[in-house]
Amino acid sequence: MTRKHKEEETSEAAPQAEETAASPAEVAALEEEVGKLKNALLYERAELENFKKRTEKRYQDSLRTAAEALAKDIIPVLDNLERALDHAGEAEAIAQGLSQIIDQLKSALSRHGVEEIAALGQKFDPNLHEALAQIPGPEAGMVLAVHEKGYTIGGRLLRPSKVLVSVVAQ
Repeated sequence: MTRKHKEEETSEAAPQAEETAASPAEVAALEEEVGKLKNALLYERAELENFKKRTEKRYQDSLRTAAEALAKDIIPVLDNLERALDHAGEAEAIAQGLSQIIDQLKSALSRHGVEEIAALGQKFDPNLHEALAQIPGPEAGMVLAVHEKGYTIGGRLLRPSKVLVSVVAQ
């Protein structure tokens, strides 16, 4: 190729480049579209993160629900063992064995988020306690006796404490 021929090609290419260059209005429109696409991408990423969080919460709720059903089945067994221990009397070996079983059950329940509700001597709380009866006492609204212990799991009420509540005698 000759030098003159190369110059002609270059001079012809320049006008073609000018013809394909976008006008400022087209550039602005493309930049606006890019901005919209970026926003859409950010929105989709946020939606994905929210979905992940919702899925994890549902999973944790499912686990807690499964543990809750198990705990509801085990707690009455624990109650009966505690009653047996209360009535074991002088049979020291039986009392010691029952005490160890109770400790193991409480430990197992605790590992799964089940906690005993402290009720005796506390102010009556209808969210945590179920009043079986009212009996005279020095201060109204105090738990004087616990018939059955209450439990929570993961901060939620599993079973209320069944209690006797004090009233001021008139």
